[in-house]
Amino acid sequence: MQASAKIKVEMKNILNNYCSNNLDSSELRTLKSLILIIAICCSFCGLAWSAFYYSVFGLGVTTILPLVFVVIVVPFIFISHFAGNYMLLVYTQLICILLVPTLIQWSLGSINDSGFVISWCILGPIGALLFISTKAARIWMLLFFLIVAITVFFSPFFSSDGTLVTEEIRRVFYMMNIGATSLVIFIASSLFLKSLKQSLEREKELGKLKSNFVTTASHQFRTPLAVIQSNAELLQIFISASEKKDLDKYNKVTGRITDAVTKMTELMDDVLNLSKLTSGKYNYASKYLNLIDLCEKLCEEFNDVQKDGRVINFVTNGEPFKLNLDPMLLSHSLSNLISNAFKFSLGKGNPELLIDFKSTELILSVKDYGVGISKDEQLNLFQPFFRADNVTDIKGTGLGLSIAKEYIEINKGEIKGVSVLGQGSCFEIKFKR
Repeated sequence: MQASAKIKVEMKNILNNYCSNNLDSSELRTLKSLILIIAICCSFCGLAWSAFYYSVFGLGVTTILPLVFVVIVVPFIFISHFAGNYMLLVYTQLICILLVPTLIQWSLGSINDSGFVISWCILGPIGALLFISTKAARIWMLLFFLIVAITVFFSPFFSSDGTLVTEEIRRVFYMMNIGATSLVIFIASSLFLKSLKQSLEREKELGKLKSNFVTTASHQFRTPLAVIQSNAELLQIFISASEKKDLDKYNKVTGRITDAVTKMTELMDDVLNLSKLTSGKYNYASKYLNLIDLCEKLCEEFNDVQKDGRVINFVTNGEPFKLNLDPMLLSHSLSNLISNAFKFSLGKGNPELLIDFKSTELILSVKDYGVGISKDEQLNLFQPFFRADNVTDIKGTGLGLSIAKEYIEINKGEIKGVSVLGQGSCFEIKFKR
């Protein structure tokens, strides 16, 4: 029992340390262990197949081909390890698993006589998908279909070994090829899914830790910010009650303090809201909304605080109807978009808010005639903390659009943005009726 446990531990160490690097992620270590396991399994099968073919056909092409696989793959297990590059083994394994079964198949002739030995070739596309890329897997899959098609329609053969295959041997061949191939696929899938499950668990744990940290940090920031804000207000009261000398200078100082506190508080609110969204803690509360009333109220709020005298033009099209949405989420999303429309179009025309009531959907559009966004940067519009190069001198956190998108998607809607650099932007929200 002790010897068995010791061997098990040693095997585990070998698998974990194969082509290992201190910087490897757990997922990469799993892939390295996986290709080693597949190579060892296929090599053992190669030896077994060669021995069985020898008992049936004697020493010939069909018997030698599985040994060719072993002779090529086994040295590359060690070469890859000492070179520190497991991809050498991956490519060697994939090429051999495609070519050797194909040559065995064409050595025996028909699929029936070989016991469907080309079923081993399916490990090629699966391996390419696991270890290389989806594009490579497609190429390997096309090669597999090509091999099957050639075998089915032309039944090429270059030896007479197929004539020695009896019905009883055929049954054994089928059991060997289909059973062993299925077993290798099952082992590989089990290890991969186990690794994937562990990765998801770690990701959930990290997400939980991040969410808890953000929540705690946000609340911890609020206390000193509140103290700074209250003292700034108190200082303003003292200044107002004192002599008028240097009053403007003091007001400028307290104004800067108040603005900085407001900016910091808004950042904390945005980070906290984003954390709630990513952790799924938001309580969705929908009801049927009169969208015209909601938008008119928002427009009025923004129009009242614009220092440059601009207003947002509100337009509706179509026959109004109500939608079942969360009003807080929709208000927050629209507020972000309208705020951006004013902020990024200073000195330009009035922004626009349009509601288009259609038979099957509702479209909300927020349009401005401001600085716009370059085409290359539009791909990152809804990424957290993203800010375009031409707006770095305009205050903001880069979280508004990201949060707006999350809120809209929780409301079962979708958002897209279209922008032309120097001409403005238009954000369109769609809800199904």
